[in-house]
Formats: sequence, structure tokens, C-alpha cells
Amino acid sequence: MAAHPKETPSATGPQRPVSLWRNRDYLLLWLGQAVSSLGTSCTQFAFPLLIVELTHSIAAAGLAYSLGQLPYVLLSLPAGALVDRWPRKRVMLLCTFCLMVCVAGIPLALFLTSGPLRLLLLYALAFSLGAISLFDELVQLAARAWMVPKGQIPTAIAQNELIVGSCGLVGPALGSWLFSITRLLPFVTDALSSLILLCSLLCIRSPMQDERRTQRHHLLVEVREGLSWLWSQKVVRSILLISSYVNLAITASVLLVLAIVQQQHIPPVLYGLIVAVGGVGNLLGSLLCPLLQRRIRFGRALGYALLVFVVLWPLYGFITMPLLLGAVFAGIALCDSIRAVFMDSYRFAVVPDALQGRINSVYRLILFSVLTIGSSALGLSLERLGILPTVGIIWSGLLLITGFLFLDRHMQQATFPQN
Repeated sequence: MAAHPKETPSATGPQRPVSLWRNRDYLLLWLGQAVSSLGTSCTQFAFPLLIVELTHSIAAAGLAYSLGQLPYVLLSLPAGALVDRWPRKRVMLLCTFCLMVCVAGIPLALFLTSGPLRLLLLYALAFSLGAISLFDELVQLAARAWMVPKGQIPTAIAQNELIVGSCGLVGPALGSWLFSITRLLPFVTDALSSLILLCSLLCIRSPMQDERRTQRHHLLVEVREGLSWLWSQKVVRSILLISSYVNLAITASVLLVLAIVQQQHIPPVLYGLIVAVGGVGNLLGSLLCPLLQRRIRFGRALGYALLVFVVLWPLYGFITMPLLLGAVFAGIALCDSIRAVFMDSYRFAVVPDALQGRINSVYRLILFSVLTIGSSALGLSLERLGILPTVGIIWSGLLLITGFLFLDRHMQQATFPQN
């Protein structure tokens, strides 16, 4: 079996974990992903603007977004099984290269085509980017979980959340500025960021996975193997379901803030500040997670985070002042960041390395299915019922899952594996 880079041998005693800041391969992956994530956020911001500019249609931009999300619903389960079969480093290199080619294809599509053919090609690129991103995310998650000791996984997840939160703050502003210079510049920037990640991956020495078995079964058998393991793990199964509902609540939070802003005629500048404050809340939550993980048991910390959710959520039904609205939005974002880091850390720590792709694919299948259906239902509820009834509906679900978490013995006793 290949040597594992997570720990260094000691001449006189047991192996000791290497600090994340001294883990060369982890840092190469983390820094490369940080640059690439910033480029991706530019594309995510600029691509809908490009579609609207070409078509003068919000519906066309919405279709492009849906096509980018569709692979997560259609391909998650087989993608997870394939990621567990294939060499992770090769898959990451191939995905990064393909993402770079697809993003670079957006400017080429504008230069080489026109009319309906141009739009069809952009739609095809949107679907392709979604499909490749699915494989890329699954293999990156599994590789990161392998590179660090189980006791350091919460810190690694928190550091990744810092990247996501920072890109969420900086990416739209950078993408907007680049788009104002020329509409092709955000995509060129993203392609260059993928090139940097590609170079970073080439410098990584480890295989990013344990030695795999040579015998393989039918793809459906391997998918069923992952589902069977998940069904046997009560805590992980509960985490997946709770996480899916809370992510839907976060989507509802964004839509509720937008609805309140429109109803109260709050200026767009203040709306932007409210969203930015939410990003700050995410960053603070990520910074707090390693400290909390050392002091509070997993189940209790998760319960406390959801309890704050339950306390803050009803305020959306009554708040009209921008300052208070921003404070509630930031508080919910902070608790959600803590919740996400704790849940993801536990899941990565307990899932066997050979099943990481399949379990993460089930998570994405459930999450995106819930978001696809739930987002439409939320919009319909806000339009037909109004803000207060929608707040009550979501709050009822939060009460149920929080009560379940505090009453369930397995969730309360769950702790992070340390090795």
C-alpha cells in the first residue's frame, strides 16, 4: 500500500500528525483551489449577465443556470461510483483541464458563432461546466479528506469555507469590474485560474487515496454498496437529511430578504450591504469552528447552532429596518457556517476512503433535488401567501429537525473520530 502523507513517523513513539501549514500537498491543493474558486466566482457572476446581454431575456439566463445544475440531479450517483473507481489525481487533472477548456470556449463561441447557434453552444457549455464540476467537486472533497488526519478535518473544512466565503464577497465585485472592461475578461480570468490550479496539482506527489481493490463490480452494484453503507449509518443519514433542509432554509433566507427589501422599498445599495454582512457572518463562523470543535461535542454544538436558527428565524416575519435585517441575516449565516463545517467534518471523518465519492454523490443528489423543487415552492409561497406564512412554514420544519436532534440519542452522543 502506498505511504500515507498525513502523518510523519516518530523514531521513539507513535506517529504524530503534521500541521496543515506543513502539509505540502494539502497546501498546494488548498492554495490552487483558492485561486480557481475566485476565477469560478467571476464566471458564475458574469455568465448570466452575458446571456441577458445577448438575449435581453431573464428567462434565457435562468435556463442557462438550470442546465448548469441539471447534472447534479441526473449524474450524481454514477459519478460518485466512478470517482471511487478512478485514480483521484488523474481525475482532478482531467477535470481541471476540461473546465479550463470549457470556460475558454465561451469567448470562442462569441467570436465564431452568432444567432441561435451561439446561444445553443453557450447552453451546451453551461451543461458541460455543470457535469465536469460535479466530478471535480466529488474528487476534491475525497482527496482533501484523505490528505489530513481525522482530527484536523474540521480545520481543513473551515479553511475551505473561508475560501468560499471570501470568494462570495470578492468574486461578484471582481467579476463586475472585469465585465465592465470587456465582457470576455471574466472568462479569460477564470481560464487562467484553472491553469494555476492545474500547475498546483501537477506538483502534488501523493496519490490522494488508499490503494484500491483490483476487482470491480457492475456500476449499479457499487452504487448500491454506497447506499447500503449510508443506510446502516444513522448519524450520517440524519446529517444528510438535516443538511438538505437547512440549505433549503438558507435559500429561503435569501429570498425572504429580497422580498422584504422590495416590500419596504429599501435601496439596492443597502440590499447589497445586507448580503455582504451575511458573507462576513459566514467567515466568522468558519473562524470559530476549530475553537468550538475542541470544546463542544459534535451533537451538542450542532444542536446549539440549530437552536439559534430557531430563535432568529421568526424575526424575518416582523423586521423592516435594514440594520436589524442585516443583523438577523448575518446571525443566521454565522450559525449556518458552523453547522456546515461540523456536519461536513463528521461526514468526511467517518466515511471510508473507498466510499467517499459515492456518499458525497448521494449528498449532492439529495441536496440539489431538494433545492430544485424547494426553491420553486418557496417562490410560489412568497408570491401567493406572503412573507409571514412562508416564514412560519420554514420555521415549523426547523423546529422539527432541532427537536429531533436534541431528542435523538445517537446524534447527542456522536463525537468526531480522532484517528
